[in-house]
Amino acid sequence: MSSKLGPSDPFPEDLSELELTEVEILNSKVHRELDLEYVRDGMPSFETEIRKEELTDELDRRDAQLDEQDAPLIRLVQG
Repeated sequence: MSSKLGPSDPFPEDLSELELTEVEILNSKVHRELDLEYVRDGMPSFETEIRKEELTDELDRRDAQLDEQDAPLIRLVQG
């Protein structure tokens, strides 16, 4: 198992179907690939950039969803 996810490696069509842990692992692998591409090529591949954006969007969406779920509890506690 590689610690990076290269531009030609398989990538899920729908990130929302994955468990949070799976999305976080993919995010880590894509960031490692970005680091490698910057060092090796001076810039990332287009595919790696797109994958990073998709993962960031998915993680942001999940964070917002958690914030919405916690909002009623916060209002109740703050009274």
